[in-house]
Amino acid sequence: MDPVATARSLCAQLGVPNAPLARARDGREHHLFRVTLPQGERLLKFARADCLPDPYDPQRKPADRLRAEARAIGFVREVEVPTDYQIHETTPLCSTLGILPGTTAEILLEDKRLDESTLVTLCVQLGRTLAGIHGRRRPLVPEDAAALPDLPDVDPMNARLLHLDFHLGNVLIRPSISTGYAVSGVVDWTCARWGPPEADLVELQVSVFALNPRARDGFIAGYRKFAGRTFDLKDVERRATLEIQRRLVDDPPSDPVLARRWKDWVETR
Repeated sequence: MDPVATARSLCAQLGVPNAPLARARDGREHHLFRVTLPQGERLLKFARADCLPDPYDPQRKPADRLRAEARAIGFVREVEVPTDYQIHETTPLCSTLGILPGTTAEILLEDKRLDESTLVTLCVQLGRTLAGIHGRRRPLVPEDAAALPDLPDVDPMNARLLHLDFHLGNVLIRPSISTGYAVSGVVDWTCARWGPPEADLVELQVSVFALNPRARDGFIAGYRKFAGRTFDLKDVERRATLEIQRRLVDDPPSDPVLARRWKDWVETR
């Protein structure tokens, strides 16, 4: 079914068949629409028919990913996340959520409004932001921890809340007098799990740091200053190599420069 028709059907099931509706920027897993509900403007989110499978569990159903996102947001501290997140048992299952201020860093990079120096400065803030997310330890009570799945290599005593899709497209920023841009929130928590912090740096390593190596130094400095600890970079690079190898087969990048960097990365390790 056409996404607009699906969105209209969902609005009807939510009791607002004539709600004003506008397309938002889709992700690769979900369609997003701005919709005006009785309680105000919200985002309407539902799975794409051609959504990418969960890289950590390809058999995981789209509805389960949205339910996990609702649970993950409930664990977050120190970081702005969508408010009033609600799951609706519609057909298909959907969620509605509050709209955070700002623009994704990815859009600014695409529009060439982030030069290398500004990107490095922003990555210092991204490091602090991810450190804030990792401040949430995995609950040791089984029923509490079960709200989100564990990564296969998890050590329950040291596991942290992981976003696992932490990249420039899921970080919202807005202008700041002191730093140029400030992080205003983190969205899209459908991959969230418990696990080692190193696993959460892989997405930035393969999508941003592969093209902008200096940005990683700024990111790690920001993370270390906020968290009081740093990453095992050998483990990060090991995980990044495995992920790059997977993507070169299953999801090769359209950017030829990035594709070349990935191949060089694999060949030198």
